[in-house]
Amino acid sequence: MRTGPNAHAILDALGDPTRRVVYERLRRRPSNVTLLAQELPVTRSAVSRHLRVLKDAGLVQSAARGRSQIYSVSRFGLEP
Repeated sequence: MRTGPNAHAILDALGDPTRRVVYERLRRRPSNVTLLAQELPVTRSAVSRHLRVLKDAGLVQSAARGRSQIYSVSRFGLEP
């Protein structure tokens, strides 16, 4: 059995329309905060907050690439 975020945390994270858009964009391709913010009507700071919620729910992961964090969908994110 996998430990980590529960189904409630996942549903709560995806309950926000902007987070759903961010998640769908990351399903298509990994990205950094700057590129995501350019495609959305919100600030980079807001995108970072949305990514934090998605990451805390186990839906996305990040990896350092140079000075940037590249976000991608976690393959186990929707497992619960």
